[in-house]
Amino acid sequence: MQAFGPPYEGPLRTLVDSHIETYGGQHRVSAQSTAGSLYPRGGPMLDPSRLRLHDYVPFVKGSGQARALSPGRLRESEPEKRHGGQFGAGPPHSPKLKEVPKAHELEMRLYTFSMFGMPRLPPEDRQHWEIGKGSDSSLTVEKSWKELVPGHKEMSRELCHQQEALWELLTTELIYVQKLKIMTNLLAAGLLNLQRVGLLTEVSVETLFGNVPSLIRAHQSFWEEVLKPTLEKTRASGLPLDPVSMQDGFLAFSQRFQPYVQYCLRVKQTMAYAREQQDNNPLFRTFTQWCEKHKRSGRQMLGDLLIKPHQRITKYPLLLQAVLKRSPEARTREALNAMIAAVESFLRHINKQVRQGEEQESLAAAAQRIGPYEVLEPSSEEMEKNLRPFSNLDLLSPMLGVAPEHTRQLLLEGPVRVKEGREGKLDVYLFLFSDVLLVTKPQRKADKAKVIRPPFMLEKLVCRPLRDPNSFLVIHLTDFQCVSSALIVHCPSASDRARWLEKTQQAQDSSVFSTRQSLPQPTILVTGGRVITIITNHGGLPKGGGRAAR
Repeated sequence: MQAFGPPYEGPLRTLVDSHIETYGGQHRVSAQSTAGSLYPRGGPMLDPSRLRLHDYVPFVKGSGQARALSPGRLRESEPEKRHGGQFGAGPPHSPKLKEVPKAHELEMRLYTFSMFGMPRLPPEDRQHWEIGKGSDSSLTVEKSWKELVPGHKEMSRELCHQQEALWELLTTELIYVQKLKIMTNLLAAGLLNLQRVGLLTEVSVETLFGNVPSLIRAHQSFWEEVLKPTLEKTRASGLPLDPVSMQDGFLAFSQRFQPYVQYCLRVKQTMAYAREQQDNNPLFRTFTQWCEKHKRSGRQMLGDLLIKPHQRITKYPLLLQAVLKRSPEARTREALNAMIAAVESFLRHINKQVRQGEEQESLAAAAQRIGPYEVLEPSSEEMEKNLRPFSNLDLLSPMLGVAPEHTRQLLLEGPVRVKEGREGKLDVYLFLFSDVLLVTKPQRKADKAKVIRPPFMLEKLVCRPLRDPNSFLVIHLTDFQCVSSALIVHCPSASDRARWLEKTQQAQDSSVFSTRQSLPQPTILVTGGRVITIITNHGGLPKGGGRAAR
């Protein structure tokens, strides 16, 4: 591996001595041999004031085939007068003048990591980040399944293809675990060690690699308890690999790989955070370039590593399908079909969780744009004071009467003009959610929209097109199927009207309303001068919208 450049003698001597102490005295280097071992034989001694950081590379957003430029390195600078300063202007991505001391210290630390290896994590970090090295010895396989099956030459072509597919499942599992460990043993360990000396403290290791250790432990357990026993059975007997022996392990797939739910929920934010750090943090960019060139990394880039868990978990059905395709026996096919069904069920669960998370984020973003709730104009301060506790609209609260997995969604929004009663037309901004229609007024100074009419619940809403091709009538009903309020909505165009009517009808016909459990409503009876309140459970909704009156 190419060294990160020989730093100058004075500070490095102290730094090397401190790292020898940090590493527990594993490398005994004398004062005389230190300098000679760090510089090329007969090489010149460089002036520290003439060393500068060079060649930063932005975060690569493409696929794994994209390659970064060479990592940052120390170069001897041109004469100071040529650049107009001690450090010169430098390339466009060079750090500012005040950043140079930290940049130089970072390169010295990375150079030391290259020479002596990565220091062990402090005790407070080991429990989460450190993966036992002893378990790596079992994560090995032969070069080919044919080494384990002496009679492979007499096997049918189809059975050989089945064994190849099984072997791909086993070998790619080991390769994947090794790539996961790049994130913990190199990237996370490197960041944590640098943060111990005050470098890159602004970077959150938890945000980048939060539960990757949990993924590694899940796969190590999967290997030890499911895949390795199948391999050991073949090693001992010389018989072909048997996919049926993996059935129980794959049937418990969702329990084994629960950490993937959390990882997949956060991967989008993780990728965005990594890209932001790469674009805006030159020191972090230098660190990731060093990691990419490290012999442990296999030239894997940070963005490619972060997306690999998502790619791996979705590949299992394809790997099992390849085995199934080459398995003619009914018993084997039945087992493989059950295994594929279990994996796909877990993937659907992950997709559902991710979709709900995205919907919740979208709803939160929409709620941020909706400000005060001012549907009434109080006639006095006393009235305003009493109304204040009831003048809040929480769009993030669960929808009433539906299962928790149904999240409120923003379906449509846009400017329209409304006419209420005999008053003139008013410019407003409508928000159509999956259960409610909001009439708001934009506030330019606050960059928010205030709610100026009570929310129109879609289950009690009736929309009717008018003769004007750009207009439609909105009728809001009470529980007694009586008109509560009505608005004439004037859209900018006929196509806009069609879109509002279509989206509203789709929301009312959706599964959210078809599965809605009606809330108990009080029925008030008067008998003999006494008021009796009876709680009854009303049935479903009539087709025209609105709650059935009883």
